[in-house]
Amino acid sequence: MNKTAWIFILSVVMTIIAAVARPSDDNQEALRLAPEISDERPSRLNYDAYPFLKLKHNTIHMNGDDWSGLAEKFRATAAGDSVFSIVYLGDSHIQADFGGNVLRKRMAEAAGSAGRGIIIPFKLAATNQPNDYSFSMSSNYLASKLMKMPWSTEMTFSGVGLQPLDRRFTLHIEHEDGANALRFHTRGSIPEVKTVRSNGKDIAFESFIDSIGLCHVLPQQTCCSFDIDFDGDKSTVFAGVELLCDSTGTIVHSIGNNGATYSAYCNVDRFGSGLSRLSPDLIIIALGTNEAFGRVNTETLTNNVENLLNNIRLHMPQAKIMIVGPAECYRKSYRYVRRNGRRRRVSSKVVNTKIAEVARTIRLCAEANGIPYYNHYALAGGSGSAAQMSKAKVLGADGIHYTATGYRLWGNLLSDAILDKLMQ
Repeated sequence: MNKTAWIFILSVVMTIIAAVARPSDDNQEALRLAPEISDERPSRLNYDAYPFLKLKHNTIHMNGDDWSGLAEKFRATAAGDSVFSIVYLGDSHIQADFGGNVLRKRMAEAAGSAGRGIIIPFKLAATNQPNDYSFSMSSNYLASKLMKMPWSTEMTFSGVGLQPLDRRFTLHIEHEDGANALRFHTRGSIPEVKTVRSNGKDIAFESFIDSIGLCHVLPQQTCCSFDIDFDGDKSTVFAGVELLCDSTGTIVHSIGNNGATYSAYCNVDRFGSGLSRLSPDLIIIALGTNEAFGRVNTETLTNNVENLLNNIRLHMPQAKIMIVGPAECYRKSYRYVRRNGRRRRVSSKVVNTKIAEVARTIRLCAEANGIPYYNHYALAGGSGSAAQMSKAKVLGADGIHYTATGYRLWGNLLSDAILDKLMQ
């Protein structure tokens, strides 16, 4: 065999190896599991500055559901007679909490605040965390996150499991707005609270376990920083901590996990029962982007959506549910070019055409199940909107995640749509 033939064979073999070694062009798993979100804060948000928006679609399609009871409770909350709890469940679009924080503040402006809601130890699980709180542990620990398997701990409804490896340990928690009550969500045994400190000083507190097995700590003052000393048996797995500040008002619990899908939450043992401990009045499900990077077909996606809906309905029959569909985004496309006599692989961004079908499937599933639906795909402008969002610096450089400005834009629009239904 001559030299030219050998070079040709070697080139073919190297191409095959490269194709096998790299992730699927449609998958982009590393990017979706570890997004980089730029945080430029606009001086103001003016919808007129985003002409691609189709504001006629900024509404919740009720699909036959009745929110009159939900609206009545929201009015009671605004009058200072109740707590109104929202769970905002999703993927990386929710995890960083830019949009969720807007929703939290908009709800508080309308009906008061009962606290920050759940904080999740994302950073201890080696992933990105909202920037308004910190969470650390004195003990060595094991940590698991939803989309990285096998899990080294039991998985919890929050998508993170944090298990201390020492019997005695301290949790350090900080939040910029403070709290006067903490509720610890755990699996396994519940450790005993020994002392509570704030800024290095012991503070008086009450601690008790409620009827559903949640540990409550009630410091006798509002603090922004807590050190809680525990004594346990090393079997506790933390899901997160609720930060509460009042007995009336709204709470928005953001639970987002990078790369999450409908099926991922269904795979968590006792997901529905864990989520029910937040006593949600409204559960907002915002998933679908990651399905558009996989190989899931319409039938499987429909089954996954219905499985999650059934799980939630089983454990939280009193809660109302709404679904937020995904908007158009990009994916990477690869091709080979020859430069300086060498064959090189280059990438470019192209519209992820699967998104339209995923959004349609989820919308039809919501309609069939009588679940209110928020059509993010149509609101953003439908086909071709990814280019418009990129031009307006709403969509980030990776073509999948939004900029912080983008998340705040969507958070305000979603808040408008929800408040429109609750304040009728």
